[in-house]
Amino acid sequence: MLYISLIIVMLILGAASLWNMYAIRQSVTNLITTNYNSIERITSMKEALDAQKLEIMLYIYDNENSRVHRENFDGYDRTFMSNYSEEYKTLVIPKEVEIIKEISGCYESFGDSFDELMSLEIDGVKETEKKLEYFNENIYPLYTSTNSALNELLESNEKALFARQNEATDVIQLSIKILLSLFVITGGISYITSKFYTNRLLKPIYEVTENIKSVRQGNMNRKTAVEAGDELGVLCTEFNNMTQRLSEFEQSTMGSLMEEKNRTFAVMRSITEPMVIIDEKSNITLMNRSFEKLFSTTIEESFGKHFLEVVSSGGLFDELSKINYRSEKFSEQIVKFIKNGKTKYYNVMVTPFHYCNGNDEKFSEIIVFYDITEMKELEKMRSDFIATVSHEFKTPLTSIVMGADLLSIVGGDKLNSEQIEIINTIKEDSDRLCTLVNDLLELSKIESAEGVYNFSKCNMKDIINSSLKQFKNIAKNNKVEIYSYIDENIPFIIADESKIKWVLNNLLSNALKYTKENDTITVRSFYENGFVKTSVSDTGMGIPEDFIDRVFEKYVQVSGCDIEVRGSGIGLSASKNIIDGHKGRIWCESSVDWGSTFTFILPVNNLDKGDLV
Repeated sequence: MLYISLIIVMLILGAASLWNMYAIRQSVTNLITTNYNSIERITSMKEALDAQKLEIMLYIYDNENSRVHRENFDGYDRTFMSNYSEEYKTLVIPKEVEIIKEISGCYESFGDSFDELMSLEIDGVKETEKKLEYFNENIYPLYTSTNSALNELLESNEKALFARQNEATDVIQLSIKILLSLFVITGGISYITSKFYTNRLLKPIYEVTENIKSVRQGNMNRKTAVEAGDELGVLCTEFNNMTQRLSEFEQSTMGSLMEEKNRTFAVMRSITEPMVIIDEKSNITLMNRSFEKLFSTTIEESFGKHFLEVVSSGGLFDELSKINYRSEKFSEQIVKFIKNGKTKYYNVMVTPFHYCNGNDEKFSEIIVFYDITEMKELEKMRSDFIATVSHEFKTPLTSIVMGADLLSIVGGDKLNSEQIEIINTIKEDSDRLCTLVNDLLELSKIESAEGVYNFSKCNMKDIINSSLKQFKNIAKNNKVEIYSYIDENIPFIIADESKIKWVLNNLLSNALKYTKENDTITVRSFYENGFVKTSVSDTGMGIPEDFIDRVFEKYVQVSGCDIEVRGSGIGLSASKNIIDGHKGRIWCESSVDWGSTFTFILPVNNLDKGDLV
């Protein structure tokens, strides 16, 4: 009932406010529209009357332009009468009606006097003096009377304006008094009501709120001492039941959680690969024994420290600082460092994960170091063996090629077709073996001299033109068209010209191997976003989708889909090593029966001047 009363009081207060605001608006509207417009019309009439007086004076002294002055006088007359008519319609006060009638009589006589002045026939040199005398005796008194009446009417409107202003002020003051009275009454009732209900409603709610905060912080034994039969009492009872169940659950699960935590900790500590866990700030939270042994530290010493602060010994920091250990997705990188005089290789894998700590979502990462030193050593032994065997193959292969050529020359016409075919087969197979040996030697040279290049300032356009010149005759014999589109504004790059040319030659050679008659090969090169981008496209056989991601691996040869193996499988691997050594990137796009596109990019400013050899 009390709330209904408050609502009724507020409605009355609102209605009174709206009524008083409406009354104020009406007073102000009448004040502005009626009297202001009337004052404006009277002012226009006075200005027109003054202008007519001026035209009469001009007529007296400038008789030659009398017609012009008459026309101007009549124009001001229309202005005067127009405002007079409007003003006459709005008058309601008897005094103002009398004044407007007086203005009408005086103004009419004023106009008639000007007509009489123009009709006077005066000859002689004193014509101007006589007209001026007529003006002073007849016209000017009428002008003065009319102007005085206009001033009286203007003063009357100004007094009415101030009267309505006082009226509006009275309405506003009355409205303020009424509103203040209602505000005081409503405020008093509201204060008494809020005072009455504060202890009954808000105090128990505050107590429940504080207990909820305490439970959130882990104190499950808090109880709310509120006894009431309403909804608030039910809420407090249910809250007490909830805290009791939470306390029982905490006691029953705490032991299990601790046991599971200890088991997880023991499993991680026993993993053979070095492993460390870091939080969202890259601070170490956990590590196993292998990590402690690898970096000569302990969990007690390293807990809470930054990851790079713990692994900052010697050149190890430089290698590990390259790892994207703040990645939000799985990443890996091979790092090399020397420990106790021995070179070690590790494949560092970073796995991010998220977990919830209360209402907060936390971000952490697991970093695992897999020792791949043995794999690297085996790979080096294999590369050295291949390089040695390839080198030893080169001399006997050269002898076989020379012997086959000698047989062709010495035999001449004595050889039959079967013998000629055998000799040609020997030469073709020997050429393939020589190509394979040369590729193996080149790959071995690249791997053994990794990171050592003869860098210089190069023009990509010259490299492409030089390579195209080597293959144009071969393409012509194979009936394959080669096109090139090279941007004239390609900037210079810092690169090993011979190795970049070797990459381009390898791509062109592969394109020719896997194209047929009437196919096309297109070479494009242009500048894009800080890189020189070069591509070799063909309309040949294409590469199956399963092989696209593997074509840059060693000894991978594309087969299947009726594609004949025509390469050694090491040229693209060597090309990738060269492009990587230039801080660039190479990739392939292909579709079977539609052709392939090999693209590589080289940075324009990939090296400092100090890196040039």
